[in-house]
Amino acid sequence: MIRKIILMSALAISLNVMAEEDLCVPLDMQSENKEIVLPGPDQTHASQIYFFKNLTEKSIWLDHPVLHPSASAGWSSYLRAGHASAILVNRKNFNLNCAVIKPGKVEYLDCAKAISVCMPKEMTLKSARKGTYWLVEDKSWDDLMKALAKRGLELK
Repeated sequence: MIRKIILMSALAISLNVMAEEDLCVPLDMQSENKEIVLPGPDQTHASQIYFFKNLTEKSIWLDHPVLHPSASAGWSSYLRAGHASAILVNRKNFNLNCAVIKPGKVEYLDCAKAISVCMPKEMTLKSARKGTYWLVEDKSWDDLMKALAKRGLELK
């Protein structure tokens, strides 16, 4: 019985990984001072969607550091272990850092090792989307896809 449960769990994980790989092109992210830099949209698109998956066993915060924090909205997004988030980016060289917040202390992680990043192979936007903002935050992969569909994004 235990072996059957383990095999079923492994199958479910394998199917989830295959679903992600079918829809998503992994990006090989390099870190600069523990931050990653998203390339942003190319010449053919006004915006680009990126997916993040927390690879650690800890809950982390993804944050876009800003030069003038008082003049900008916050960018922090909470991401539990094994969960995923999606962001729409309409600018080049958008950087993110990853941190674990402990009482009285912020521990910055090497973001290239803490999260995986990918972009959709094919995406259809039912409405014009502009700006840079979190589309869906801190969901299982299946729930992330459902939430994106509700927002008018279709991935193939």
